[in-house]
Amino acid sequence: MIKTENFQQITVTSQAELHAWLLANHTQKETIWLVTYKKCVSEKYIEHDKILDELIIFGWIDGIMRKVDDEKTMQLISPRKVQHWSKTYKDRYLRLESEGRMHESGRLSVQKSKQNGTWDFMDDVDALIKPEDFENCLKLHADALNNFNHFGDSFQRFTLRWIKLAKTTETRSKRIQLASELASKNQKIPGL
Repeated sequence: MIKTENFQQITVTSQAELHAWLLANHTQKETIWLVTYKKCVSEKYIEHDKILDELIIFGWIDGIMRKVDDEKTMQLISPRKVQHWSKTYKDRYLRLESEGRMHESGRLSVQKSKQNGTWDFMDDVDALIKPEDFENCLKLHADALNNFNHFGDSFQRFTLRWIKLAKTTETRSKRIQLASELASKNQKIPGL
């Protein structure tokens, strides 16, 4: 186990190995780099969906991903703290619960999220509901509303999430203005 950017690296080669690691370590507080193999190393490859299942089972969450080399990638994973839940994660939790696969630590994570408001925080974003200030700004720019409505659902969700997560009113206003101006030119926000 090597330290990179102050995070420990853990390499796993199967879903069972990841499950065993999380079972033994799910109570730790530290973020780690989960190192996994790419599809080109088929005997050691774990599908991303299976990784997400294991993380949710134990109340953990995935983060940024980086290339290690031609055969491996690494992704930050950590115990879920106060992050919001997207519909896809909530649906995954419900499926895992119905399959009887949830660990008590994962259930506790869901319970805490429901109590602190992060469970439902992104419901409007997942439903592609535009906040009034954003919709009004889109209407002020020629073709912006129509163009935005024709962007793919995932890009719309990313944009709405980006606006909603602005930490200040000023930042929110700037994001709304930029998204509206670009949509009027049928352009998307770079990097989203």
